[in-house]
Amino acid sequence: MLGWIIFLGQPITASAKLRMVFVRVCTPFVRLGDFVPVIHSRRALAQENTRLQAENDRLRQLERALTETVAENQRLQQLLHFTGRASLRTVGARVIGRDASNWWKTVQLDRGSDDGVRTNCPVLNADGLVGKVIAVNRGDSRVLLLLDPNCKISALLQKTRETGVVVGSAVAFSRAPRCLMTFVDRNAKIAAGQAVITSGLGSVFPKGILVGTVTDARLNKQTGMYQDVDVKPAVDFTRLEEVVVILGQG
Repeated sequence: MLGWIIFLGQPITASAKLRMVFVRVCTPFVRLGDFVPVIHSRRALAQENTRLQAENDRLRQLERALTETVAENQRLQQLLHFTGRASLRTVGARVIGRDASNWWKTVQLDRGSDDGVRTNCPVLNADGLVGKVIAVNRGDSRVLLLLDPNCKISALLQKTRETGVVVGSAVAFSRAPRCLMTFVDRNAKIAAGQAVITSGLGSVFPKGILVGTVTDARLNKQTGMYQDVDVKPAVDFTRLEEVVVILGQG
């Protein structure tokens, strides 16, 4: 009876037995191929995804840092251009603290007497006048801002050359801060948009630093002898970061 084999009392063909042997031999490999490589592959993909996410976060942080560095370099270049043209001895500083209230406003700088800073040194940035130094330690100093009513600056209208005194006003700390230029000749012709600069009088602020621009003018009602001029500061004090302290003439 060729081609037949008795297995457990049942006849099985040789071809059927061959198939059974093949399945028994190959089944372990099929199971490994179906599960182990898949599990390994998913685990590897998850690890790679985590690594790529971390790398992406690192690159984003680096991009933000480089963007900030470029912006800071541009601001510093503008400052150097101004101070170099004016032949002034200066030192760069960063704002490291702010102190504000309803009555006065100051900022703290990371430069002090060890860097040549002293009281009454003028402070400016690339946009214009910031204020003056009022207190100095070895490694830091405090600046009274232009917005403060206690900061008084001799100034002039750049176009008409009319002089006056710029002080911080009661609305200096509002969303649209402004200063007040007082003691301006009552007959002066004042137009909105005219630049206001330091006059150089008083030996504190060098001449020609931009203070701001005129927004309005009116006759002082109490005396009727001079005009009061509203001035929008050139500096955005909410974004004050790098400044230059003028130490003296070069």
